Amino acid sequence: MKPFALLLAASVLVSPLARAAETEPRSDYTAAYRTLVEQRAASVVPVKYVVTVSAGGQEQRNEDRTQGVLVSADGLVLVSGRAVSLDLSALAGGRGPAGAIVANASEFRVRLPGSDEWRVADLVTRDTELGLAWLRVRGASGQPYIDFGSLSQPAPGRVFYTLLRTSDEWGAVPLVRPGMILGETRVPRSSLLVDGMPGLAFDAEGRPMGYVDLDLAAMARSQGRGFGFDMADMVMHMLPARRVAAATRLAASLPVAPAEAAAPQP
Repeated sequence: MKPFALLLAASVLVSPLARAAETEPRSDYTAAYRTLVEQRAASVVPVKYVVTVSAGGQEQRNEDRTQGVLVSADGLVLVSGRAVSLDLSALAGGRGPAGAIVANASEFRVRLPGSDEWRVADLVTRDTELGLAWLRVRGASGQPYIDFGSLSQPAPGRVFYTLLRTSDEWGAVPLVRPGMILGETRVPRSSLLVDGMPGLAFDAEGRPMGYVDLDLAAMARSQGRGFGFDMADMVMHMLPARRVAAATRLAASLPVAPAEAAAPQP
């Protein structure tokens, strides 16, 4: 992968997260933290994989890592679709030949709660419209998982919480990050605009509210609009939990997908 593409990807990812830290509403989140860590943190699992970047007939393989959430007792794991495959040419705002730089993931491994072992996981399916994907850990059973039976309704002005887990270097401990739904739009499609961290979002009682993720191509385009420093478009998006729940029910009924099923996500 060319250094320019790497730097562009890094700037797109880091800038909005740094701003989220600066604009985070200040309050006492002690009760919410305790509830989320005690009831939900065990379902947040680290996911490792090998990403192959293809560009100009050449390939480069690297190990990468993301956050996943257990959504069934038999090891179904919800992850962002960009962790499975990503069209990196979109980060350049569409400049250059479409699909010229593509990253595809394989060799997924998940570390389940209370274990030091990295277990092999297989891709079940991914939904390119929703930006989600699901893995299934081989031989898993009896796992703590997020039940979508009771959901929280997202709306502008509501605070939400994203659960993350640090790397082993920091003890693999759970983190709770507050965010806020800033607004909503229907252009170019219906979406809740948020400030926070990517991942499954909860309310203070631990009910799933939605899935927060990045629109990398839109952020890259926003950064390329001169020097006016208009930050209004530098937001993340939340997919309501009811849509995540419906897609997860479908994924749970599917067998493991063939290797060629993963297509690049713009």
